[in-house]
Amino acid sequence: MTRKAMWLLASLGLLLGVLHLTLTLPIYGRLSLEALWFAGSGLAVVCCALMNVVALQSSPPLTRWAVVTANLLIAGFFAAAWPLLPSPQVAAGFIIFIVLAAYFGLLTVWQEKAAQRAAAS
Repeated sequence: MTRKAMWLLASLGLLLGVLHLTLTLPIYGRLSLEALWFAGSGLAVVCCALMNVVALQSSPPLTRWAVVTANLLIAGFFAAAWPLLPSPQVAAGFIIFIVLAAYFGLLTVWQEKAAQRAAAS
Protein backbone atom coordinates (compact mmCIF):
# COMPACT_ATOMS: atom_id res chain seq x y z
CA MET A 1 0.00 0.00 0.00
CA THR A 2 1.19 3.47 -0.71
CA ARG A 3 1.46 6.36 1.70
CA LYS A 4 -1.40 8.07 -0.16
CA ALA A 5 -3.64 5.09 0.55
CA MET A 6 -2.66 5.23 4.23
CA TRP A 7 -3.43 8.96 4.31
CA LEU A 8 -6.81 8.16 2.78
CA LEU A 9 -7.51 5.47 5.38
CA ALA A 10 -6.43 7.71 8.26
CA SER A 11 -8.65 10.49 6.87
CA LEU A 12 -11.59 8.09 6.55
CA GLY A 13 -11.04 6.97 10.13
CA LEU A 14 -11.04 10.59 11.24
CA LEU A 15 -14.20 11.28 9.25
CA LEU A 16 -15.87 8.22 10.79
CA GLY A 17 -15.06 9.44 14.30
CA VAL A 18 -16.23 13.00 13.60
CA LEU A 19 -19.46 11.67 12.09
CA HIS A 20 -19.98 9.53 15.19
CA LEU A 21 -19.52 12.59 17.40
CA THR A 22 -21.84 14.80 15.35
CA LEU A 23 -24.62 12.20 15.39
CA THR A 24 -24.72 12.02 19.18
CA LEU A 25 -27.38 14.68 19.81
CA PRO A 26 -29.51 13.86 16.74
CA ILE A 27 -29.66 10.22 17.83
CA TYR A 28 -30.10 10.74 21.58
CA GLY A 29 -31.84 14.13 21.62
CA ARG A 30 -30.23 15.17 24.90
CA LEU A 31 -27.13 14.48 26.93
CA SER A 32 -27.48 11.28 28.87
CA LEU A 33 -25.12 8.59 30.06
CA GLU A 34 -25.71 6.60 26.86
CA ALA A 35 -25.15 9.72 24.73
CA LEU A 36 -21.87 10.43 26.51
CA TRP A 37 -20.68 6.86 25.96
CA PHE A 38 -21.65 7.16 22.29
CA ALA A 39 -19.77 10.45 21.97
CA GLY A 40 -16.81 9.00 23.86
CA SER A 41 -16.58 6.18 21.34
CA GLY A 42 -16.47 8.71 18.52
CA LEU A 43 -13.81 10.65 20.38
CA ALA A 44 -11.72 7.48 20.76
CA VAL A 45 -11.93 6.88 17.00
CA VAL A 46 -10.92 10.51 16.33
CA CYS A 47 -7.92 10.22 18.68
CA CYS A 48 -6.79 6.96 17.09
CA ALA A 49 -7.12 8.42 13.59
CA LEU A 50 -5.09 11.47 14.63
CA MET A 51 -2.37 9.18 16.00
CA ASN A 52 -2.15 7.64 12.52
CA VAL A 53 -1.80 11.06 10.93
CA VAL A 54 1.08 11.84 13.31
CA ALA A 55 2.72 8.47 12.62
CA LEU A 56 2.60 9.09 8.88
CA GLN A 57 5.07 11.93 9.49
CA SER A 58 8.20 9.76 9.76
CA SER A 59 7.84 8.89 13.43
CA PRO A 60 10.34 6.91 15.51
CA PRO A 61 9.67 3.17 15.90
CA LEU A 62 8.33 3.50 19.44
CA THR A 63 5.68 5.95 18.26
CA ARG A 64 4.69 3.65 15.40
CA TRP A 65 4.40 0.67 17.78
CA ALA A 66 2.11 2.78 19.98
CA VAL A 67 0.00 3.52 16.90
CA VAL A 68 -0.10 -0.18 15.97
CA THR A 69 -1.35 -0.94 19.48
CA ALA A 70 -3.98 1.82 19.33
CA ASN A 71 -5.13 0.63 15.90
CA LEU A 72 -5.48 -2.96 17.14
CA LEU A 73 -7.41 -1.81 20.20
CA ILE A 74 -9.85 0.32 18.20
CA ALA A 75 -10.23 -2.48 15.61
CA GLY A 76 -11.04 -4.79 18.53
CA PHE A 77 -13.64 -2.26 19.66
CA PHE A 78 -15.26 -2.36 16.22
CA ALA A 79 -15.12 -6.18 16.21
CA ALA A 80 -16.82 -6.28 19.62
CA ALA A 81 -19.50 -3.89 18.37
CA TRP A 82 -20.30 -6.03 15.31
CA PRO A 83 -22.59 -8.58 17.05
CA LEU A 84 -24.57 -5.73 18.63
CA LEU A 85 -24.65 -3.47 15.58
CA PRO A 86 -23.88 -5.32 12.32
CA SER A 87 -23.79 -2.26 10.08
CA PRO A 88 -21.53 -0.90 7.33
CA GLN A 89 -19.86 1.75 9.51
CA VAL A 90 -18.79 -0.88 12.03
CA ALA A 91 -17.30 -3.08 9.30
CA ALA A 92 -15.62 -0.05 7.71
CA GLY A 93 -14.11 1.02 11.03
CA PHE A 94 -12.72 -2.46 11.61
CA ILE A 95 -11.22 -2.67 8.12
CA ILE A 96 -9.73 0.84 8.27
CA PHE A 97 -7.93 0.33 11.57
CA ILE A 98 -6.82 -3.28 11.00
CA VAL A 99 -5.22 -2.25 7.68
CA LEU A 100 -3.54 0.74 9.34
CA ALA A 101 -2.24 -1.55 12.11
CA ALA A 102 -0.84 -3.98 9.55
CA TYR A 103 0.77 -1.18 7.55
CA PHE A 104 2.52 0.45 10.49
CA GLY A 105 3.48 -2.91 11.99
CA LEU A 106 5.04 -4.19 8.78
CA LEU A 107 6.69 -0.84 8.05
CA THR A 108 8.25 -0.70 11.50
CA VAL A 109 9.49 -4.29 11.39
CA TRP A 110 10.98 -3.72 7.94
CA GLN A 111 12.71 -0.50 9.02
CA GLU A 112 14.06 -2.08 12.23
CA LYS A 113 15.50 -5.01 10.26
CA ALA A 114 17.03 -2.62 7.73
CA ALA A 115 18.63 -0.65 10.58
CA GLN A 116 19.99 -3.86 12.13
CA ARG A 117 21.49 -4.94 8.78
CA ALA A 118 23.06 -1.50 8.33
CA ALA A 119 24.50 -1.60 11.85
CA ALA A 120 25.91 -5.09 11.28
CA SER A 121 27.68 -3.99 8.08
